[in-house]
Amino acid sequence: MRLLFLILLLANVAAFGYVRYAESRAGADAQIGLLQISPDKVKLLSPGRQPPAERKDTAAATASQPQPSLVCLEWGGFTADDVARAAAALGKFELGDKLSQRETSEAYWVYIPPLKTKAEADKKMGELKALGISDFNVMQGSDQGRFAISLGVFKTEENAHNYLAQLKQKGVRSAVVVPRGAASSTFVIRDPGDAIAVKIAGLKPEFPAAQLKATACADAAQAKNQ
Repeated sequence: MRLLFLILLLANVAAFGYVRYAESRAGADAQIGLLQISPDKVKLLSPGRQPPAERKDTAAATASQPQPSLVCLEWGGFTADDVARAAAALGKFELGDKLSQRETSEAYWVYIPPLKTKAEADKKMGELKALGISDFNVMQGSDQGRFAISLGVFKTEENAHNYLAQLKQKGVRSAVVVPRGAASSTFVIRDPGDAIAVKIAGLKPEFPAAQLKATACADAAQAKNQ
């Protein structure tokens, strides 16, 4: 029953345990199949030696084989109340430098910080229109955000910074990006292996709101694109 329970917990990362090793196992299975079909063709070689005619071909084939993508496990959505408890739970697994943490927010706001007076805000709006920018809104009210100029709200920090870069290309210099909404933390476990993945999935009953998923490691994806 315990095994079945862990399997169910790992349903959202079902592919995790096999993605990283699928290619190497497939090659091994194919070789085993060949040995079973033609056992009379098996030749024992000294360690490190290959038949002369096959050395170059084998080296070329090995170099051309795509390397398995490195898998990272993301466990996130922790609020300030739960992040310390989750970090302590992960600390029991002695992950070392495989473990990292990043902060995320519900949204990211591109805006021009509050101006002192309405006249200054009106002047800034005129400058934006002159630069060809019409999608903005002046914040009203009596709070600290009064007379700030909102240029857009985005779900991801990347999209917010991309839009900020576009604004800068048009000549906007005073806009910035800030988190907006409740902040949360996500733990990233680099190349954890099957055993650690099962252990982390086993923590889910203690943190029912947390999301667990397997993804390609960001640094590995960047290296592949270079």
